[in-house]
Amino acid sequence: MATLASGRARVAVSTSSSSSSRVARARASRVAAKASAETHRFGIGRGSSATYRERAPTTYEDGVADSLAIALFNAKLRAVVGEGDEEERALRGFDRLVALSERLAEGRDAEAQRDAVTRALLSIIPAPVRYLFKKLIAPATWVDEMNAVVTREAFAWLVGPCEVVPRESDGAMASVKLHKCRYLEQSGCTASCANFCKVPTQRFFKEAFGVDARLDPNHEDGSCLMTFGAKPDVVDAAFAAPCYETCAKGCKSAPNAPCHRLGSQPER
Repeated sequence: MATLASGRARVAVSTSSSSSSRVARARASRVAAKASAETHRFGIGRGSSATYRERAPTTYEDGVADSLAIALFNAKLRAVVGEGDEEERALRGFDRLVALSERLAEGRDAEAQRDAVTRALLSIIPAPVRYLFKKLIAPATWVDEMNAVVTREAFAWLVGPCEVVPRESDGAMASVKLHKCRYLEQSGCTASCANFCKVPTQRFFKEAFGVDARLDPNHEDGSCLMTFGAKPDVVDAAFAAPCYETCAKGCKSAPNAPCHRLGSQPER
């Protein structure tokens, strides 16, 4: 009897120890997950947030003002591509923006895609405002710096958290560093980055405000550097970037070749 009681006691202790160990491991896992998560406020009035985690997609919470900006842009895109099917219409916010951008690429070559997105972006700014800006304000360093601030404050809903950094050429605060481009991460496509974001954005600032802008995406870490007062490179590395391995539309037969959907680099 004593032996049996002793055995039961050892089992109870072992079970209790195992349970405590599981609880401790779960708590440590939660603490580690919390420690590895990094949240940034961004957007109009800093009303949105992005939470970064290692080996996991970024999670976004859009504030009211940024949600309205996304909805407005989605309306502009819908005017170009139409309403779409029931599944797409059920999507909301940024998910619908990405779906619309994918449909915009259907049946259009790279240049037609760029033109359509540029028109959608320009339509957000009233034509008289664009005209007066270019008429009354000549290109200058302070204008480049102003556009960097405007981009950080008013357009982060498209690209995620970003900060104004010194321009490499002269140290002026006229560049914007995108920590991890929201559109690039969610679209997961080299060609979409170039034809839906990079080229139209460069054209938007030139046509809307008469300001040169250059976007340099980093396909290794998903970041991007936007530099105002700088023309796009004569030979742009973005148009030599290969498909992502995870891209559903990627070219699997030539993994190191430039993405087949990029199209040719536009003239400066």
